[in-house]
Amino acid sequence: ATFITRGLLPACFKLQRMALYALYLTWFVFCGLVSGLVQGKSTPMIPQTYKALVAESVGSSFSEVATVKDLPTPTIDKDEALVQVKYAGVNGGCETFRARGEYSFSGNKEVNYFSLGAEGVGVVIAIGSEVTNVKVGDAVCFVGSAFAEYSRCKAKLLWNIPEASKEYVGLRISGLTACAMLEQTGKLKKGEKVLITAAAGGAGHFAVQFAKLSGCEVFGTCGSDAKAKVLKKLGCDHIINYKTQDVEAELKRLAPNGLDAVLEGVGGEMLQIALECLAPEGRLLQIGYISEYPHNPAAATESAKNEVSASELFWKSQTIQRGKQTIYGNAWPKDFSLVNDSKNRVLSLFHDGALQSIVDENTEFIGLESVSDAITHMLSGKTIGKVVVKIS
Repeated sequence: ATFITRGLLPACFKLQRMALYALYLTWFVFCGLVSGLVQGKSTPMIPQTYKALVAESVGSSFSEVATVKDLPTPTIDKDEALVQVKYAGVNGGCETFRARGEYSFSGNKEVNYFSLGAEGVGVVIAIGSEVTNVKVGDAVCFVGSAFAEYSRCKAKLLWNIPEASKEYVGLRISGLTACAMLEQTGKLKKGEKVLITAAAGGAGHFAVQFAKLSGCEVFGTCGSDAKAKVLKKLGCDHIINYKTQDVEAELKRLAPNGLDAVLEGVGGEMLQIALECLAPEGRLLQIGYISEYPHNPAAATESAKNEVSASELFWKSQTIQRGKQTIYGNAWPKDFSLVNDSKNRVLSLFHDGALQSIVDENTEFIGLESVSDAITHMLSGKTIGKVVVKIS
C-alpha cells in the first residue's frame, strides 16, 4: 500500500496530466490548421538563408561569372515585400550585358558582387508595415533578382495575378514591352502593314498578337518550319523563313509600297533590310539587336551590315529621322506613365483568353544550376516563346 501511495499513483497522475496537455496542444494546432485552410491562408516559414545566383565580378559571359551562393535572407523595408520565386524568365541580352558590366550595367564593375535575373513569378511570404496592395500568400509577377529562391521587391511594382504559373512570366517584360512599343510608341492603326522580326521569340510572339489585335496585316520572320507553324496559329498573315527565303525580296513583293511599322529585334543585316522595306513615312521600333550581341562570333560582321549603330541606338534610346521615316531606339514610350495602361491591357487580354503566352518547350530548365544553360539556349535562336526556369 505504501508503494502504491508514494510511487505508482503520483506517477500515473503525472502521466495523465502530460497526456491531457498533449491532447490540448494537438487540438489547438488542429484548430489553427483548419482555420488557415478555411481562410486560404498559412504562415510561411522564412529560412535564415537562401540560395541565389550571383556574380562576384564582371566577366566575358553570364556562365563565366554566375555562381550559386548561400546568402542571408534579406530583411524588408516598410514598402517592400519578400517573394518566394517559383519561375524566372530568361533575357539573353540583358543578362549578357549585366554580367559584362556594360552600358546600363557599367556600375557592376565597381561592386563586390551583384544579383542576376530580371523577371519572375512567385508568392509573397512577407510584407513591410506600409504595404497594402499585396498580402502574404498572394501570387505576383515581379522584376529584379529573379535567379534566386527569394527576391526582395518594391511592393508597388508587383503585379497581382491569380496563380504563380510559368505562363505569367512572359507577360511581365516581354508581353508588356511588345504592347507598349507597338501601341503607345508605334500607335498602330487598323489596316497598316507591320513586320515583326524574330516573330516566334519571347517578345515577338506577343508582338504578332498585338499587331493583329490592332487590325494590322502582319508579316513575321523566323528560322524554322516549327516556328512558322506557331506563327500561323497566332494569325500571322505572311511568314518568311529567313534561312530559306530572300527576306527583302519577299517583303518588297508582298508590300510594294513599304511597311508602315516594324518591330525589330535582330539588328545586323535584318535591321538594314527592314529600313530598306520601310514605307516613306514608316516607323521602325527597335526592341533589341541580338545578332550583334557578344555571344555571336560574327557580331562585328553583322554590325557592319547596317547604316546605324544598333547598340548606340538602343542604349541611348535615340530617335532618328531617316528622311520622313522615324527610327525609335529602344522604343519604350518616353512618357512612362503610359506603361500602366499597357500593363492593364496585357493582363486583361490574357485573363480573357485573347492573348497567348507561349513558354518554350524545347528544353526544360529546373533549378538555379540550370540558368546558364537556359541563357545559352535562349541565345541559340532555336527557341519558341519565352524561356523559363523553374526555381522552386
